[in-house]
Amino acid sequence: MTVQTMGRRERKKQAVRDKISEETIALIRRQGVDGATVEAICEKADIAKKTFYNYYGSRHELMIEICDSKILVLNQELVEAALGSGKPLEEQLTFMFDQMKTNYTHADHLEKELIDYMVCNFPNHRSQGVNQLNFMNKWYTRLYEHNVARLKPSLTPDFCAEVTVAMVNGLTLNWLNDEQYNIEDRLDKLKCYLIDSFLAETASS
Repeated sequence: MTVQTMGRRERKKQAVRDKISEETIALIRRQGVDGATVEAICEKADIAKKTFYNYYGSRHELMIEICDSKILVLNQELVEAALGSGKPLEEQLTFMFDQMKTNYTHADHLEKELIDYMVCNFPNHRSQGVNQLNFMNKWYTRLYEHNVARLKPSLTPDFCAEVTVAMVNGLTLNWLNDEQYNIEDRLDKLKCYLIDSFLAETASS
């Protein structure tokens, strides 16, 4: 079998995988996560159930892949953008929390459904939930490691990351469960709290 043939085969497999993901996302937009059953996905993607299970061990596996690519990766992108600015930690945090406010206030039905799915399935799929939590902690640790000179001497980057992630996730839960929840105000307060609690005073302060 030639390399060229292998390339075509892999591209075909990826095309099927992409089709499954795209049709699942479209179903979630229209009918919510509960409406995106394996049967409905297969019908929309025009594949047999056997084909679906050739690509995914379960519907949950597919859902987690979509959650990771649509929601979880936003944390990585935020940290990378903040670090790429080259600005002081205070301004990096301000940038990140301003972007979070935009993301929350403009979140559509799909994003809310995916976040809710991640939260609700944590108790039943703890190892995957831990992996997602570790992913977030890793990127926020990177943020604070890069700015370790600005942290109070008693604090470590991993501790600051854990506190940040835990508090953001707490606000997210409240936002999901309360339509009147003022997420913008809470994110502003959290940003100020983190800056006051984590950053060492400068000589000019």
